[in-house]
Amino acid sequence: MFSRSKIIYPIFISLVFTLNLTAKDNSPAEKERIVPEVRAMRANPHSPVIDGFLNDDIWRNQNLDFIRDFTQREPDEGKAATESTVVAVVYDDDAIYFAFWCYDSEPDKIIRQLTRRDRGTESDQVYVRLDPYHDHQSGYCFNVNSSGVQIDRRYYNGDCVDDAWDAVWSVAVQPQSWGWSAEFKIPYHCLRFGIKEEHTWGVDFVRTICRKAENVRWAFTPLADGGFVSNFGHLTGLKDIKPAGRLELLPHIVSSADFEPKDLGNPDGRNYMGNVGVDFKYGLSSNLTLDATINPDFGQVELDNPVLNLSTFETYYSEKRPFFMEGADLFEAEYAMFYSRRIGRTPSNDVDNDNLIYYTDYPEGTTILGAAKLTGKLSTGTSIAFLNAITDEETAKYAAENLELDSTLIGDSYHVDTLSIDTSFGEGIVEPRASYTVLRIKQDVFKNSSIGAILTTVGQETRHPAYTGGIDWRLRTNNSAWCFRGQTIFSRVDNENVGYAADLVIEKTSGKHIRGALGSVIKNPDLQINRMGYTRRNDVKNGWFWIQYRTTDDWWIVRNSWNNINLSADWNFDGYNIGRHFNFNNCIQFKNNWYGGVGFFQNFGDYDDRERRGNGLWRLPRSWHTSIWFDTDERRKISYEFDYIYGNSFTAPWWMIEMLCRFRPASNIELILCGEYTHDFNQLKWIDNPDDTTSVFADKNQNILTIDASIGVVFRHNLSCQLSACGLLTGLNYFDYRRYLGSFNYTADHSGYNENYNYTALNSTFLLRWEYLPGSTLYLVWTRSRTEKDESVNDLTFWRDFKRLFKGDSDNIFLMKISYWLNA
Repeated sequence: MFSRSKIIYPIFISLVFTLNLTAKDNSPAEKERIVPEVRAMRANPHSPVIDGFLNDDIWRNQNLDFIRDFTQREPDEGKAATESTVVAVVYDDDAIYFAFWCYDSEPDKIIRQLTRRDRGTESDQVYVRLDPYHDHQSGYCFNVNSSGVQIDRRYYNGDCVDDAWDAVWSVAVQPQSWGWSAEFKIPYHCLRFGIKEEHTWGVDFVRTICRKAENVRWAFTPLADGGFVSNFGHLTGLKDIKPAGRLELLPHIVSSADFEPKDLGNPDGRNYMGNVGVDFKYGLSSNLTLDATINPDFGQVELDNPVLNLSTFETYYSEKRPFFMEGADLFEAEYAMFYSRRIGRTPSNDVDNDNLIYYTDYPEGTTILGAAKLTGKLSTGTSIAFLNAITDEETAKYAAENLELDSTLIGDSYHVDTLSIDTSFGEGIVEPRASYTVLRIKQDVFKNSSIGAILTTVGQETRHPAYTGGIDWRLRTNNSAWCFRGQTIFSRVDNENVGYAADLVIEKTSGKHIRGALGSVIKNPDLQINRMGYTRRNDVKNGWFWIQYRTTDDWWIVRNSWNNINLSADWNFDGYNIGRHFNFNNCIQFKNNWYGGVGFFQNFGDYDDRERRGNGLWRLPRSWHTSIWFDTDERRKISYEFDYIYGNSFTAPWWMIEMLCRFRPASNIELILCGEYTHDFNQLKWIDNPDDTTSVFADKNQNILTIDASIGVVFRHNLSCQLSACGLLTGLNYFDYRRYLGSFNYTADHSGYNENYNYTALNSTFLLRWEYLPGSTLYLVWTRSRTEKDESVNDLTFWRDFKRLFKGDSDNIFLMKISYWLNA
């Protein structure tokens, strides 16, 4: 058996040796950095009008602290900006204001793109980054492009980003003969900060000049020094301001009509639904905010992409519901202890009736009666995040078959005279009422580090309560050059077993050329966190190592490159090796703003302890694959992405090709078409377990084609529409069924298995979004979903299967949602 020490110890020694060799690489970070500073002026007597013209008296005040010194981060790090940028800051009792004068020597070449809010664009942009707590770990970003498209996000853990965060703030831009201008108003209700007589915030300003692929920053720090929020400059002069004692209300009305295929459970194929609810946010104090929802609308506006999952792992779906998306980072740690899609999930049980024929009404989701979040950061540096949600009991209506026997006693036995079959209708529980609770506490320590704890509980009728908890940490050196992070957790879902896990990582986060990390993961067999969280598996011990070499100096046609080596090894708690992996991959940025790279992956693992679905170990054939990819310049009207992978796994070869085309015929229109095709040759896969010791395998030929298409049109900043669709076509052909005898030995099986089928699915969404007032939105949505499984064919024929996506019955939902934002 392969010894773990044979791989872990050399990896550790190699990392220490590498870090010692590169000690000089960190020397710039060790020097005392001069932190830039800007002073804000109080707007008196009038605050600026947000129109983008910058003609208010306050912006003409010569006593303003004007910022002019910007330095390139890209493409020529450390050099002066090629175009001039000026920034000024003022404030009043309600908001803070920023003005940008973006001078350009060729204003007719400024790139503008109009998209819906929070959509990244290839255009000229300016950013305001703030750290109001000045804790060097958290903050906010507000940016606008030269067409007025707003994007906002939150920062946490120093360099992590929450793109789902939304706030209600104002910005306006204007084209100018000398370039373009931007004017921000960020109300205090968007920000969180403590009460002081005078504040110092972290701040940074960024400008991108798209045609030059140029990114310039005010608080410039070389990339080799590492860090992010901790590198912000200082914003001073903020006196006599207070956090908004805010009350925000967001009442909403939802009305929908569902037209689905007719069946015994729904003879006319129609369902009509309505919902009225309210979300509210209340500032309990300057540091604590309560978010709550009553009778919430947690219906997804966009459908999940169709997936055909033949693996032993649960499919992970990203969150799309606003209540859970906002502030999701507050509950993050090394382990996914809180997987919000568990709340409101599709019921997982069947009615307890052996005579059930079909359901006349089965709920698509679990009703969430209410949910609340309490979040904030105290003046002591303690962050608090608490969430509780209550889901209702769900019942399903069904039809059952009842047998009635009339019999006569003849001698010592009964003789059946008549047999009658009767259909009855009933209702049964398919999901008990449940309560979900998460408590997260994190304490800032040192300059830019933290220690935290998390506890989750799930209480549900008829099931034992599930408890999970853990302690985590993220400890950085003062210059953010090194980071030691990790977490230890436990779980208890019954009265007998306690599961545990640990995740430990030491990482070199700075350096001009070399970075690396060493980590280990342990999950014992009793670990069960999937009642509230998500993990792919338990019963594993893992060690891994990553090292990167980056080039930053121009060479030939190359601007930058990132070259990575990854090593890892896995064992289960019985001591069997279930994976030994080697991977090399790189990414190259070319001078014409194209990207490309190659990769190679090899698995030397000995066993798979899951493929037989509980029937023991399977001797694992070794696997490998190699890849090549490139992306063209996204600033062009037409751009492409291409990926190709070829490999060998499960004793046979396979390949995959993916292509994406992005077309922008106008600055407000974008079309995206993506296709991915995978072909498996004779892949050896598990089929069935006829008994507790035997498993049946077969060779599988499979063709999978996925097609994603979308078109988005933006009429104005607050009015847009989008049509998107994702189709899945696949054909599976199994042959040469055989029983596993151990090691690499099999014997033919003639039990008559037939697992062949063709599967097609299409999910599409049309969405019209109108933000008729700041924070208030009207949605008009049409979603269509269709799946079909045909066991009479076992191949993929493009035109035949493509036509199936649009023929036959489908489930159509027409939905209207309107919300109105109130702020007091």
